[in-house]
Amino acid sequence: MDRDMNMSEWDAMNRQMAPPEAYEQDMGNLKRAPMIKEIEWFDDLSPILSSSYLIKGLLDREAMSVVYGPSNSGKTFFALDLAYHVAAQEFWRDRRIVGGAVLYLAAEGGNGIANRIVALRQAHDAYNVPLALRRAGLDLLNPDADVPRVIDLAKEISKRAPLAMIVVDTLSRVLAGGDENGPADMTAFVKNIDRIRHATGAHILIVHHTGKDAARGARGHSSLRAATDTEIEITVDEAGGRAATVQKQRDYHGGETFHFELTNIELGSDQDGDPVWTCVVSPSERPEPTPGRPKISAKNRAALNALDDALQGHGVKKEGSDWPACPVVAVEHWRKEFYMHCDQDSDEAKRKAFQRAREVLRDGGHVQFYQDHYWRCYDD
Repeated sequence: MDRDMNMSEWDAMNRQMAPPEAYEQDMGNLKRAPMIKEIEWFDDLSPILSSSYLIKGLLDREAMSVVYGPSNSGKTFFALDLAYHVAAQEFWRDRRIVGGAVLYLAAEGGNGIANRIVALRQAHDAYNVPLALRRAGLDLLNPDADVPRVIDLAKEISKRAPLAMIVVDTLSRVLAGGDENGPADMTAFVKNIDRIRHATGAHILIVHHTGKDAARGARGHSSLRAATDTEIEITVDEAGGRAATVQKQRDYHGGETFHFELTNIELGSDQDGDPVWTCVVSPSERPEPTPGRPKISAKNRAALNALDDALQGHGVKKEGSDWPACPVVAVEHWRKEFYMHCDQDSDEAKRKAFQRAREVLRDGGHVQFYQDHYWRCYDD
């Protein structure tokens, strides 16, 4: 090996898929050039206007992304949609693609993933698409287990077309009993993904789950998010509307939301003559916001709780067309309960706080009144 080899030459060799063991051994023995040769001075820098994108503005080549969401949210359908468009080198939502072969590692196996790919072929009327599926378990936690085998497999896949993307579905099924929340196991997993990424030059997309608290994003140790270039969250709203939101983007703007729906595709009939269905992703419009009442602040929520207590203790039903069918309560009973909930020091401060809360709740449609009596308003 030339002892004066620079880093760009070494990277070129690395992209030729040297075995990972040789890569690590040679990196340890390589005598690098002095760092002063790598310095670029302020006045000498030029803007880099071109980008090495896979899907323009979304995914870069040789990067790592995570698509995560709760069970049955459509995250695998969404990942497959990205994978298909990269392999077919078709525009994805009007975005340019510089694609190539895709290796989809379905560690959960099963017939469902194969049916979904057949549905993509049927829905797009597409053939000769270099998308390869492997349905079997994997161990990407231990460096000597399946990491070298994946690199060798990627090399074989590249004989048909240059490899552009590898999808790992899902993280939990390739961690081989490791602890997602443990820094040691998650760091080891990320290191092994980096080995595959550097050896193959492919973008690695990982399908993952949210934790118990969906607001905290993808589950597991924070080292995964720190290493991720693009993070996409899949969500389903109460009306069934699905969306993919870019929650992290290292080199682009981020924050974009792509709405989609799952379109049913009939594949044929089973042995009993019953139809076999699956789905493909179809872009959808942003759903119209559902009219509703403004959100309630903590202070006004306390006032609403006080009204509930007053209704429970002193609520009565009034006869007449001007009164609602539900119980109502005199404002004095509500005020007394509010004072018990209020943390203001003086009676005057409590009086003003009650007046403000009552007006906000009334203007927001949360309460209604008649003849100095109040009641709760509900959507039903």
